[in-house]
Amino acid sequence: MSALKLVGLLVTSIWAALAFAAPNWYTIQTEHFNVHYTQGHKPWANSAAKELEIVREKVWQQQSRGLNAKADVVIFDPIHAANGFALPSSDNPLMALFTTPPQSDTVIANHNSWQQLLILHEYIHLVHLSQPSRGTWKQALRDVWDLYDISEAMMPRWVAEGYATLVESKMTGRGRLYDNYSEALLRELAQQGALLSYQQLNDGNHEYKSKSMAYLLGARFLAWLEQRYSQQTLDAVWTRMRAVTSRDFTSAFKGVFAEHPATLYRRFIAEYTYQAMTKEQQEPELTSTLWQEYGYGASSPVLSVDRSQLAIVERDKEGRVKLNVYQTQDDPDAERTFMDKQRDLLKEDPQDVAEVRPKVFAKKLLHSLEPINFSGIRYPQWLDNKTLYFVASTTDTTNPKLRRGELFRWSLASGKVEQLTQNQAIRRFSFAGNGQTIYAEQVTYGYSELVKIHLPSLQVTPLFDKQLSTLYDFPVFNAVQQKLAFLKHSINEDWQLYIQDVMTQKTEPVPLPKDYQYLTQPSWSPEGDALYFVAGKNGALDIYRYELIPGALYKLTQGQALFEFPIAYKNGELLYLSSGFEGVDMYQLPALQGELVNELEPRVRPDSAHEIAEQQALNTYAIQLPPAQVYPADMPSQQYDIWRQDASLTLGAQYASASTTLLDVGLKGSDFLERLSWHIGHTHDVSHGGLQGNFAKLRYQDGQLQLDVHGFDFAINSVAKTSLDLVDEEQHGMFAQLSQSYQWGQLTLQAQFAGLFGKQKQQHQSVSHRWQRAGIQQSWLYDQQSFAIGQKLSGHWVEGQTAGHDWQGQNLSASLFGKAFHIPMMVSYQYAKREEQSLHLGGFSSSLMSEMRLVNLIMAPELPFYTAQGNKYEGFGGAITLKERYPWLYYQQHQLDEQIFAQSYGIKWSMGFNGQTWLGKFAPAGLSDFKIDAGLSRVEGDSFEDENRAWLGLWYDL
Repeated sequence: MSALKLVGLLVTSIWAALAFAAPNWYTIQTEHFNVHYTQGHKPWANSAAKELEIVREKVWQQQSRGLNAKADVVIFDPIHAANGFALPSSDNPLMALFTTPPQSDTVIANHNSWQQLLILHEYIHLVHLSQPSRGTWKQALRDVWDLYDISEAMMPRWVAEGYATLVESKMTGRGRLYDNYSEALLRELAQQGALLSYQQLNDGNHEYKSKSMAYLLGARFLAWLEQRYSQQTLDAVWTRMRAVTSRDFTSAFKGVFAEHPATLYRRFIAEYTYQAMTKEQQEPELTSTLWQEYGYGASSPVLSVDRSQLAIVERDKEGRVKLNVYQTQDDPDAERTFMDKQRDLLKEDPQDVAEVRPKVFAKKLLHSLEPINFSGIRYPQWLDNKTLYFVASTTDTTNPKLRRGELFRWSLASGKVEQLTQNQAIRRFSFAGNGQTIYAEQVTYGYSELVKIHLPSLQVTPLFDKQLSTLYDFPVFNAVQQKLAFLKHSINEDWQLYIQDVMTQKTEPVPLPKDYQYLTQPSWSPEGDALYFVAGKNGALDIYRYELIPGALYKLTQGQALFEFPIAYKNGELLYLSSGFEGVDMYQLPALQGELVNELEPRVRPDSAHEIAEQQALNTYAIQLPPAQVYPADMPSQQYDIWRQDASLTLGAQYASASTTLLDVGLKGSDFLERLSWHIGHTHDVSHGGLQGNFAKLRYQDGQLQLDVHGFDFAINSVAKTSLDLVDEEQHGMFAQLSQSYQWGQLTLQAQFAGLFGKQKQQHQSVSHRWQRAGIQQSWLYDQQSFAIGQKLSGHWVEGQTAGHDWQGQNLSASLFGKAFHIPMMVSYQYAKREEQSLHLGGFSSSLMSEMRLVNLIMAPELPFYTAQGNKYEGFGGAITLKERYPWLYYQQHQLDEQIFAQSYGIKWSMGFNGQTWLGKFAPAGLSDFKIDAGLSRVEGDSFEDENRAWLGLWYDL
């Protein structure tokens, strides 16, 4: 038995042992939905299956629209955060529901239940965007071609998200249209003259929170249109967009409203701004002073034990995060530097005008931490004056595609960062006083629990019974009073604040202002005799103080700003965050007695309080969703069926100036989870007629195991005048590759075993051709956000036989990549050697000519197919780009038999829509595995004329 056969048996046995470790998927089939979930999500899926049918029926009653096809719904928790998405298609509609619920200080915290709000929002996307075209031929093409189908379903982002947000609110009386935080944010921006223009509404303009405006402003603009005209008038726009006559959104809108949407949007912004300015003039003056300016985003401030340091999470416009620690006392060096600068300025030019003294000088930055091999830094807490704990997202040990919140410790003295928990899935937390125990919210499979975790042993003790109908947030412990404050959300209720005496286990609700809706961010006074928090009502946010001994509630502000994260500072003063279009700053509020709140929300609300407020009811739809429930019925389910396949027409095109132009026509299919995918098609050369053939591909995936099988039949001859030798070759046969991946932290290994058997025809002679290949790929990454370094190594041994002659060889590749100051860069080396066989250089990978399968061909799109041959190849390359996913500026050198054959330099870019993203994984077959390649380069060599070359490809890379 050859060494390669032995390796193949070993890989196969590993696969058999590990295949059962992959998570099992199940499906609940209802009349209109296929609900897919993993075992732990069974209770959430049971309830969702019932809720989906209720939402569908109510939406049909409200707007007489539904889906023509059964929708696939996937229930999972990939990022340990509240989210979801929908992919509209007239025949393969999809929605993904993330089970982790939203926290109390988010714009989606206002809901009867997270499940109900999420299902309604994503289902509206499908109903709104997936309506079939009334043009017969247009819809016939949509039915068979997924790419065209989805492109026809698209609308401007603000329209799609704004309408889903509008309906989520008007059918529940909740949602972002009626959310106090959202309204307070928009009023603040309006008062600053910072509401977005119509052209900026889709994607924002890099100002703070601007990307959320598609939801918040979009929904309010559409609500304004319904109020000013009618619900039926707005609805007519959607009807016109699916007409026999092709129309985009603007054309459909103008046909109904007789105005461009930008024109009416300007009027809406003018009215909204006027109302916001009127409110501002009625507000008393705010007595707080600016304490610290931050560059953009800032959240979760926390003072050290001795109040000498403040830790805060900061985020820049690119979403990059740092945990910064500042000195709380004023920095005399900052003021001195400013004064010296002004003095030097006037000394150089006495007639110049010195700068105005800033409102506040920056506090001294003491320590700064960027994420290291984890994403995000959240919820910092001080253990002592030299140690910070925080939560960050790490890869789940059971599934590398899932991320969970875990606890980390940062020693300020040494700079050392340690991960303390694994698979605990926690969010906000608070120390229980001794540093050995924390109170935390733990979220698994959609359940939000308040737990106590003993860190040395990782023993977890729930504080309350686990229920899908109950959510928790902001556990805050005070060691002096031995009391735990926390927020709790019960189904169909607003968030409520509670205090538990941890000694007696007695829990009491905190009095809250009457008709409040938004509630978040509690924090203790140092002595534990008062609790500060933010509450919202009537579209405004305010800071409140609850004093435990008299049991009195005081209102400290009057809605003058967007108040967030109040924390006790010194002598009764508070620090708080407030945001505007430039970002977030911190202010200092003087010690205030505040206004005693006499009108309090009843502890037990009457049934009428569960109904929509009278004024709000005037703006809701007549058809409402019923009160939210957790439906406990155990719905019948079955093992996920990979044989339930959907298929689509595929069209691809590739052009390379060095070679040829290819067109692909095929049929591609897969099951919903892409466990089993396939692609068959024909490739034709429309330029020189030199490359054509047929292909059939199949891929099976089970967890980290993957099996690829290709059948092929192609012919290639001289496809470019610059080829050194005439090429006349035909091949047909079968190829298979089995691979298994493993991951340990930042280290990834993949074992591969592949083989091919077929016939090839050269010089009118048909000969047998077969080979076997075994190898391993390894990668590692150290990522510190602004700086990163990683490497990839791969090695393969190949042996084969062609026309009765044995041959063998090796392939090695290595690359070093990383970032410096956020700028990605890389260098690479490639080596291949054959004994008794030739290597060929040049050409591009395609659906027909797969690089995975062509073991003796070195792909280079800037060179013609088979442009040169030799027994030894070496490639040296390097590239740099401004940002991730941007085009690369590259250099590549090709050597054959230790002679430089060619070098090229230029710009190249590649993007794939594949299973590396969840959207790509669940996409319809005609969209998944779609790839775009582009490049423009200068190619130089001694054996051909130097010239500029380009390539562009839109194809499927299964």
